Amino acid sequence: MKYFTALAMTFIIWTTQAQSFRGSTSYGDSTLPYQIKIVKAEDAISTYFSSVPMNAFEIPCQNLTRTDDTLKFYVMSHYYTYEYKYLQDSMNYKGWLKVYSNETEQLLNTFETSLTRETEVASDGMERREITFTSNNLQLHGTLWQPINPIQKGLFFVTSSQGHDRSATNAEAYYFARLGYTVFNYDKRGTGKSEGDWQSATIEQLCSDDMNALEIFSKISSLPMGAIGIKGSSQGGIKIPYILSKMPDLGFGISVSCPGGTLLESDLNHWKNIHYEQIGKDQIDQALKVQKAGYGYLAGSISFDSLMKIKNSYGHQKWLEYVWIPEQDVNKDYKLNFSGLPYFEKITQPILVLQGLSDRVIPENSHLKIQKALKLAPTTQYDIVLLKNTSHSMMSRNDEIPYFQLLANDYLPQMTHWIKKITFK
Repeated sequence: MKYFTALAMTFIIWTTQAQSFRGSTSYGDSTLPYQIKIVKAEDAISTYFSSVPMNAFEIPCQNLTRTDDTLKFYVMSHYYTYEYKYLQDSMNYKGWLKVYSNETEQLLNTFETSLTRETEVASDGMERREITFTSNNLQLHGTLWQPINPIQKGLFFVTSSQGHDRSATNAEAYYFARLGYTVFNYDKRGTGKSEGDWQSATIEQLCSDDMNALEIFSKISSLPMGAIGIKGSSQGGIKIPYILSKMPDLGFGISVSCPGGTLLESDLNHWKNIHYEQIGKDQIDQALKVQKAGYGYLAGSISFDSLMKIKNSYGHQKWLEYVWIPEQDVNKDYKLNFSGLPYFEKITQPILVLQGLSDRVIPENSHLKIQKALKLAPTTQYDIVLLKNTSHSMMSRNDEIPYFQLLANDYLPQMTHWIKKITFK
């Protein structure tokens, strides 16, 4: 079955002249590897920062300063600014990393660091192609990651929630491409370079784009569907069982941080965890009732009059300041009503479910509900893995280097080990 409409494809092969350096930052028993790529284009020089443990791939560096014997630039995250400053040491660099708080601009710590020039221009053993295709009358943009020595297996990244484009999965795409997997990720409609509006789309419409892109991926990579697996996180995770059930020829699925119910229940759980301390144990259930009504109106499941009746029944409770009440003319978000549980029951392919035990977004018992559904499914190959000290985004805090958000140590190895052990179609 073909899911794409008015199919058109454009290929652009990225080739750049670059100097590549491997670096590391050590503190205590921990070492954080990273890569710096310096790209020359006409008279301009750009620098890019990559680190798979930090889930970062070719993040543009800021305020680059380079002389004959020095190199200096900044990398910024939500909470910290990282100032890298090096002195040239033969063909390599030695220097310091200073970490500043974005809130207070205070210097928090200084680490020794170094850069070692790689012997060749870093192709990283792969080629990246920009792919443009048409899905549901929208022009969408993606990347085909082609290893030089492919293992004839493919991995496709399903799009996730909010306005995230393909850059959110670039580090993982790079990781798997380095292992020989042919990989595809793309900008969800209305993000990055892609046309459309993700906010007004239903889950089924977003899944249709994923399925169209999968047909493209299979065609341009010459991989059969049975050699391709799909991976998604959060809202992407909830789409995995739906897509597997609609495309039974696919090889496998990996669902990460998937709620064991509707997206509305997940959002409500997240709201509760954020505001529990401010509202308190005695009143949190009352506040949840009002917030659930607010989300219910957004999802189109109750009327505005019903919402206001529930809100007004609590008068002028102080905790109402923490409750979000949508305007009457708000655009409905029917995605909130979607649950993946009915589709987990239909899966015939191998599936891996990953959940972090420090996840404050999805309900804590999500993995148990998913496991119950999978016991009813035709598939006999499924695994549920719980990761300690791991958040919704699969990040884990390292107290030795607390200024960096790092992927949980077991996250990527768990997926690679599982893919190797399963039986493909």
